[in-house]
Amino acid sequence: MKMITAFGVACILIVPAFASAQTFTIPERVERLAAKARDSVNITLDGPLLQLAGQFLNSGKGDERAVKELVSKLKGIHVRTFEFDREGEYSDSDLDAIREQLKSPAWSRVLEARESGEHTQIFVKVGKSEVGGLVMLSAERKELSIIIIDGAIDLKQLSTLGGNFGIPSIPAASATSGGAARVAKDAAE
Repeated sequence: MKMITAFGVACILIVPAFASAQTFTIPERVERLAAKARDSVNITLDGPLLQLAGQFLNSGKGDERAVKELVSKLKGIHVRTFEFDREGEYSDSDLDAIREQLKSPAWSRVLEARESGEHTQIFVKVGKSEVGGLVMLSAERKELSIIIIDGAIDLKQLSTLGGNFGIPSIPAASATSGGAARVAKDAAE
């Protein structure tokens, strides 16, 4: 249930927009941050595993049916969150390899917010008529969250999930000012 809730929260976070249609890789440098972190969350649902998770959802229940539909179009979901005891346990350069993957013309940065030691970026990959993926990077002084959703995303469908299926309603503004990091962390607990 926690995995499904974490997945739902990750999906809700992309309502403003998010992307990843090519195969996205989380660099080893980022993966090694878990050893330094006080708390960390690592969710990786790809291909058959993601579709298997979708099979546990009941198509007869409206809220689960919406999640199941959403999952059926996705190729993968990757969530990494890290909470550190001290500032300086990670650096902005730890995210450079991810940002490098987002430099292709298919990707567009739709949000960048900097505020008092916090830096949030949201990127989307837009296809002909749909969002093909979403990437969100949220860095605070002692917290780091990376959310990658690969596959066709129906933003209307995502917005209907808020407040249902144990997924909190999240105002779009909470994607900035560290709200995304807190929501992803809370979902994992």
